[in-house]
Amino acid sequence: MFDLFGNLGNYEERKVDNTVIDGNTVINTCRVSDGKQPYETGIECPKYNNGKWVIVEAYDTKEEAQIGHNKWAGIIVTGK
Repeated sequence: MFDLFGNLGNYEERKVDNTVIDGNTVINTCRVSDGKQPYETGIECPKYNNGKWVIVEAYDTKEEAQIGHNKWAGIIVTGK
């Protein structure tokens, strides 16, 4: 639980990428201190999980995180 405090107040430093689609769907990828891997992609969309965040993938490196972010943004845009 205390690892969550490592995520407070420093989002810009931790951010890998952030994509907003249609003004209400957010794909966010950043470095985290409370996961099993240091980077995660989460999606927030009113159509899924009652609009709450869903962590869809985790990564070991920033480079993998960017590739994963691009993949998930593509999935949301194309539905594939």
